[in-house]
Amino acid sequence: MSSIFCYAFSTLSMLLNHLHQPMDEKGEGVVSSAVAVVIFSALGVAMWFAFRNTMDTATSMVTSQISQLGN
Repeated sequence: MSSIFCYAFSTLSMLLNHLHQPMDEKGEGVVSSAVAVVIFSALGVAMWFAFRNTMDTATSMVTSQISQLGN
């Protein structure tokens, strides 16, 4: 009878020890890299639209100034 209690205690001890250990982190680097890629892609798209808008405005202003020079 005491061997059953010993076995139950050791099994419970092992399970509790397993619960307190940190989870497996094998895929964390891949997930973090993917999140970083998505964030930098969104920033790149935003920067492209800002650049395109700035260049469109600059182009129209330069064209306007050049047309005034001819008059």
